Amino acid sequence: MAKRKTTIYGVISKQFTKVNKKLPPERKLSYKDRKRIIKEEILPKFKGVPKSKLRLKPINNAINSSINKIPPKEICDLNFIDVGAEYGYVEWFALDETISEIVPDCIFVKVTAGQFGETKIFNTRDYDYSKSGVRAIVEDIRIPASNTSGRYFFSGYQKLRPNKKNNGNPDNYYLDFVLFEMDAAGNQFPMGNIDTTKFEVAKTKENTAKKKKVKSIIEKKIKGLSAKRQGRARAKKSVEHTKQNFSKIITRLSKRKDQDKAAKLAREILVLEIEKLNKLKKAGKITEKQYKDAFDILFKNYNAL
Repeated sequence: MAKRKTTIYGVISKQFTKVNKKLPPERKLSYKDRKRIIKEEILPKFKGVPKSKLRLKPINNAINSSINKIPPKEICDLNFIDVGAEYGYVEWFALDETISEIVPDCIFVKVTAGQFGETKIFNTRDYDYSKSGVRAIVEDIRIPASNTSGRYFFSGYQKLRPNKKNNGNPDNYYLDFVLFEMDAAGNQFPMGNIDTTKFEVAKTKENTAKKKKVKSIIEKKIKGLSAKRQGRARAKKSVEHTKQNFSKIITRLSKRKDQDKAAKLAREILVLEIEKLNKLKKAGKITEKQYKDAFDILFKNYNAL
């Protein structure tokens, strides 16, 4: 079996992993962040450089330069975050987005959902929707929730990790997303312990400024997620329009006398519509399932000609 060739990306990624391991816990970066930084910031600096000419010093300089631009690590300290305000109400179906997009990539998190199960405490820098156990919980909730909002939601609580002291060390705390069920009368029932532990940070100007900075960073994350959701909603409408419009086109083409020309035109339009779907999927605006469903419907209509 032929040995796989190492790419420039692979060389940089390997070195980035080594640098990352030497960083203190609160500074370590997730694989997702390292991958993004390499593609967006580091690779362009080595464009056109042959792999044989790569040297560790400039690679390390580029890596460290990117690390130094990362926002302050107060963002990794729950004691500087207003947990109740930022994570007090999370729709059950939005839990994955909240953990991956709004919770900083350096916070310990757990999901507690009563009869639907609970996860172990994990760090968001290593978050994986399926491996973490979050997907299984969300999918179990989906059935009694009838895939709608209102009945179930999560609320975040700061807690102390096992065998840790409440001494202000950021690594000693975790964010527990506890599932609540709300009845028709509006009564809310938690499916887990909602006791909280928070270290009182000294009320200094410096700490006040840090809290404001953390709040600003999280608000930007929320706005970013909101924009993504709006983009996905527009993409969903676009896909629905594409399916309906293509169906109408096929109906009109089926009435033409020259079916050879009609079939040729239908193929050309089909190719263009599939290209649109590919762009939406590549941009992350539609899911694999949405893509496949639309793809199948387009071909079904095309084959009906």
